[in-house]
Parts: sequence; structure tokens; C-alpha cells
Amino acid sequence: MKVWKDKEGNKLTTKEFITRWKDGIEGITPLQKVKTQLVGMKITLLGLFLGLIVTFFALKHLWWVGIILVGALINTGVQYLAIVQQRKLLESLEDKFKESEKDFGKERQLVNTAQIMVEENNKETKEVEGGKDV
Repeated sequence: MKVWKDKEGNKLTTKEFITRWKDGIEGITPLQKVKTQLVGMKITLLGLFLGLIVTFFALKHLWWVGIILVGALINTGVQYLAIVQQRKLLESLEDKFKESEKDFGKERQLVNTAQIMVEENNKETKEVEGGKDV
């Protein structure tokens, strides 16, 4: 029975869906992973903050929950900052890789041009020597 649909709208069986999902998860880049973690951390921070607000209104009975939530909020906040730094680092590395790929393409063009010039020079040399191979 085909329950799932892919991006093109084709229906997939559960087994086909799971296979494609596994391939996608295995192919995730570090930058995609960090961005996903940031979204999850934002949701967690929001939940902790809202939990503190609710605890504040029932402070007489839930003071101990407030202590736990404050500690969790501090810990999660530090983790969030670390992931933001990691994202910035990965983005800068990705930019440097893209720049180096552009530079490598330019160098490849120069090498190809030099090879063409050498081949043309070899042809001219052969013509000058009367067609004899040296």
C-alpha cells in the first residue's frame, strides 16, 4: 500500500520512503546538522522560559521546579551559544571552500591555455624543421 509521496508527487511504499529517508539522513552536511540543532534549541529555550513563567505564578508550591528550570535554562543557553559559534565557523569554512574552487577553476583554465600554446608551438617547430620529428 502506497501511503507516502515524494517531492514530485509520486506515491511511495513505506519501505521506499524509509530507504530514501535513511539516504537523506546519511548525506546531511555538518552545516545542515547545526542549523537543525539551532531550531531545536530555540524551541527548548522557549519551553524552559514558559515553564519558568508558569512556575512563577505557583511559586509557593513549585519553587523546586523553578530551580531546576533556571539551571536547565542556563545550561541550554550556553549550548545554544556554542552551536551558534559552530555555525559561524562552518559557514566561513564553506565560503573559503567556494572561493578556492573558483580559484582552482581559474588555474585549470591557465594550465589548459598553456598546454594549447605548447602544442601549437610544437606544431610550428615541426613545420619549420621540414616535418621531421625531433
